[in-house]
Amino acid sequence: MNTLKLKHLSAAWPLIAATALLMPLAASAQQPKLVTPQQAKPTLSPCYAQNLTDRMLCGSIRRPLDAAAPSQDAGIDIHFAVLPAINPLHQQEAVVAFAGGPGQSAFDAAATFAHILRYARESRDILLVDQRGTGKSGLLQCDGLDLTSQFALDENSVDITKMTRKETELCRDKLQVDLNHYTTVAAAGDFEAVRLALGYQKLHLYGGSYGTRMAQEYMRQYPSAVLTATLDGVVPFNQSFGAMGAASDASLEAVYAYCDASPECQQQFPAARAQLQQLQQTLTAQTINTKVRHPRTFELIELNLTRAKLQQALRFALYRNSTRAMLPLVVDQASTGDYSALTGLMLAQDIAADLSVGVNFAVVCGEDRPFWTAQSQAEFAQSYLGQSWLQGAETSCNVWQVTPVAADYTAPLQTDTPVLLLSGGLDPVTPPGWAELAMAKMRNARHLVAPHATHIVASQTCAPKLISQFINQQSTAELDERCLQQELRQAFLTNANGTAMPPTALAASPTSTTIGAEE
Repeated sequence: MNTLKLKHLSAAWPLIAATALLMPLAASAQQPKLVTPQQAKPTLSPCYAQNLTDRMLCGSIRRPLDAAAPSQDAGIDIHFAVLPAINPLHQQEAVVAFAGGPGQSAFDAAATFAHILRYARESRDILLVDQRGTGKSGLLQCDGLDLTSQFALDENSVDITKMTRKETELCRDKLQVDLNHYTTVAAAGDFEAVRLALGYQKLHLYGGSYGTRMAQEYMRQYPSAVLTATLDGVVPFNQSFGAMGAASDASLEAVYAYCDASPECQQQFPAARAQLQQLQQTLTAQTINTKVRHPRTFELIELNLTRAKLQQALRFALYRNSTRAMLPLVVDQASTGDYSALTGLMLAQDIAADLSVGVNFAVVCGEDRPFWTAQSQAEFAQSYLGQSWLQGAETSCNVWQVTPVAADYTAPLQTDTPVLLLSGGLDPVTPPGWAELAMAKMRNARHLVAPHATHIVASQTCAPKLISQFINQQSTAELDERCLQQELRQAFLTNANGTAMPPTALAASPTSTTIGAEE
């Protein structure tokens, strides 16, 4: 779930590009919100999701946009889908899946959730709820530049701050919404209302990426409704998205450390690190103007290659072991003036198509930016991506004017509920150190690291079976984590035809170092 899907975005929105993975509160964030049960169960209708052949049951409930003043608000329809259990042995329970983003639709990710939770589904329903402002629950979206325009944009020749402010103002004026009603805190009550409406007595939670923060907030507000929680690619309350820059840098470093340790990679790319550094330095100093083939239409189009475009392409490539294995070759070709492979990686920026811009800004501007300190900003700015993110967030949040959540929002979740935390050792977004921050006050938690996995461990490893076992036993004590040690890194591609190093090279290479927190 990989979480994260972003729309065709121009470089004027570096904030959204960076976070593709977060109501004003007068009271404490730990005080539960009251949810009034629905008077009648919602009508359920058969429905289908993309890439999923199984039939689901879909419905919606009406919710006040402002829980503090429901009579004064027109409300919002919260849409949900139920993927029925194969053998419904636990009809009073469901596994609810929280999507990433911030701003991804759970329904759009149904096929991914069905795969990750396939063993849990053997005896329990899977519940997907489109968080308010996403998917079918009143999607807050604004159009940006198409891919051709993105490629042609020269970030070095425009005032990015001015451009960001203008596009954000246009988006704000188009949406005409109060983003205070779309924070993580505000959305938690909708999930509880759906649970009550469908009659589930208890829930098992699965969250991926930003969905882990949404799951933690739900646990904080409605602890009695939760039996277990699995947090995969953990986003703590007390960690800023700005730290993703350092996480991306560390993940990229792991690629080149692996190449250094591989005789085949060193033979083919003896100057791999130097090539990357030189390309970065060149693009920092100047834009490279060239012509490339559009990665979809193959039409000849203009490319203004900048450091910003390069770093985003590298960042998205780090999400998968298959694209990580391409990086030395991609950089080698780009260093000689061949940008075709790099152009293919840049297409990944197009995965933002369905992300809710409004929810993304609501979370970042209401839950992240208010807690910046001079020290944290200095740390984030040490990374190129972190610096870009800080600048974009500052400019955009000044336009949106979201009221900060309560000061105690960043306190780690205190809970006795059994929690399983999963981290990928190569994760470029949510490194293992983030899970350690999140579990500081969890009294019944276990953190498992898959050293060669990237973002979202359950999509790459044996974790789906571990999750099902955890749900059934409501305990992590007997989970055998050895299967998570499986080698997932792929052989480096050594030429444009896709020929890779022999499998023996993998066995000879050392195990990668687990990436920790950027602090």
